[in-house]
Amino acid sequence: MSALLKNDLAKPYQTVARGKGVWLWDTEGRDYIDGSSGAMTANIGHGVEEIADAMAAQAREVAFAFTAQFTNAPAEELARRLTALAPGDLDHVFFVNSGSEASEHAMRLALQVWRERGRPGKTRFISRQRSYHGMTMGALSMSGHDGRRGDFGDYLHAFPEVPPAYAFRSDWGDLPEEEQGAVAVAEWETAILAAGGADKVAAVIAEPIVGAAGGALVPPPGYFTALREICDRHDVLLIADEVITGMGRTGSWFASGFEGIVPDILNTAKGLSAGYTPMGAVILRAPLVETIRQGSGLAPYGHTFSGNPLSAAICLAVLDYMETHDVLGNVAARAAEMEAGLKALQQRYAHVADVRGRGLLWGFEFVMDRQGKTPPPAEFNATGTFVDLCWEEGLVVYPAGIKPLNNACLISPPLVITADELTELLTRMDRALAKMETRLLALGQGQDALA
Repeated sequence: MSALLKNDLAKPYQTVARGKGVWLWDTEGRDYIDGSSGAMTANIGHGVEEIADAMAAQAREVAFAFTAQFTNAPAEELARRLTALAPGDLDHVFFVNSGSEASEHAMRLALQVWRERGRPGKTRFISRQRSYHGMTMGALSMSGHDGRRGDFGDYLHAFPEVPPAYAFRSDWGDLPEEEQGAVAVAEWETAILAAGGADKVAAVIAEPIVGAAGGALVPPPGYFTALREICDRHDVLLIADEVITGMGRTGSWFASGFEGIVPDILNTAKGLSAGYTPMGAVILRAPLVETIRQGSGLAPYGHTFSGNPLSAAICLAVLDYMETHDVLGNVAARAAEMEAGLKALQQRYAHVADVRGRGLLWGFEFVMDRQGKTPPPAEFNATGTFVDLCWEEGLVVYPAGIKPLNNACLISPPLVITADELTELLTRMDRALAKMETRLLALGQGQDALA
């Protein structure tokens, strides 16, 4: 029996042996296309020699330095390059070890800024009912993901209050696209006012595209422009959770720039290191840091491994690789092929609905009937079934959605995927969908018989 505690104690896990590009192999020699980049993380693929070389070179110099004692050249350079890529005056960076830590640190920074500005009563955070910001206590409090909140129950704050920008399952989804944004975003203002407005609310947090909790829910045009205006009007900070969407996943370095808005705090992780080391970053606008500088002069504490030189050097090597190989250009080319391929599959299979996404972050969901948009019954576990069927075909995809609509799927391959590899991904998915269609048809007939 294994001594390693795993998430599903009843599941027999395959042992991964090696990876190269978008491919993974287990110890039995079977190949898999990494159609989810692990957890939307392995952005430049597996087994990149340049990253291994940079890792070894830095380890020979110095692998660890505690931030309370030293700064280090890789972290300084990484901060400089990230602020150059980030929109507007997001000019300062604090490094953490994960997306969850980034959410926690963003909370602490927001609270400290308001205390330093003489407004300690601004302590409320507002988020969306279908969202995911991390597994630590503060991050999970801001997450509208019931399946993951359940472990801590009443220990968590009830921050998620705003409905998601979910056109497929909303009252405004049938409006003309240019009208959808204003209607969808109005709930934010209602929630801010209900929570005490400018006197009580410290910040709101939102993913530019909802990932794990929704399966690539893309907001309508103008949504984040309107949210930025609402935050400014009510003196509330805007935190953009770009742990998934940042670092090229949606076709630009940061999805916040899609509408030209500048959040007050921007979180990123996952693709920042492309999975080669744990690393995350909190990027702040200059006025927030100036508030701290003129006040206590002390930013919130970090963690033991925050900004360590080894991880920073690895992230720099990832940036170098992305720029040298024009990875964002490849995302643009493959995005159009991914969209066309997924929409063709949607036409082929009656139980596939609402293909949505941007760049190389795509999702869809399963329905029993498209007209009624009825999801499969919860006990069937449509997402889990489809993940298993893809696994049988040598394709790794990511389960998404939350109860009771736990019926979505994310497709987010490494950003370096080639046209031929994308064709193979879609071919394997086609075979899995054919099996899924058979199961859903049988499930529907069973329901009809019971009726």
